Amino acid sequence: MNYNKLGFAFTGLRTVSFATIDKAYKKSGETNLITGLGYGLDIEDQTVTCNTRFSFEKKKDQPFLILEVQALFQIEKNDFINKVKQNNNTYLVTKNLAVHFAVLTIGSARGILHAKTEGTPFNEFLLPTIDVNNILVEDVTFEF
Repeated sequence: MNYNKLGFAFTGLRTVSFATIDKAYKKSGETNLITGLGYGLDIEDQTVTCNTRFSFEKKKDQPFLILEVQALFQIEKNDFINKVKQNNNTYLVTKNLAVHFAVLTIGSARGILHAKTEGTPFNEFLLPTIDVNNILVEDVTFEF
């Protein structure tokens, strides 16, 4: 089966959380960026969610800037049934498709971060380019 020709639409984007914590922010010192990536599945709506979380820290375990974004990708119904759904009550999102969803979600998060910090000292903190191929090592499988 050719998973590269799977029909989908980018149907939603949510800012799950956003916070700036002035007390944890210092102008000097190295900034660490902690990233997270996860996926979800809504069988009824044939929707895959991609969740990204970014936390900027100056002091270990004390973030001063947090952003969590969720993007929704609705899979075309026939493709969901014939390509995503597997025979053994599992659902498969190929690595290539999962990487594509992550790239779209991270790009959206980059714009959200800029919009929410524009005109503040936190606007200097940008999301760098992220090689999602190094984060995702295999297909994403959901078992029900």
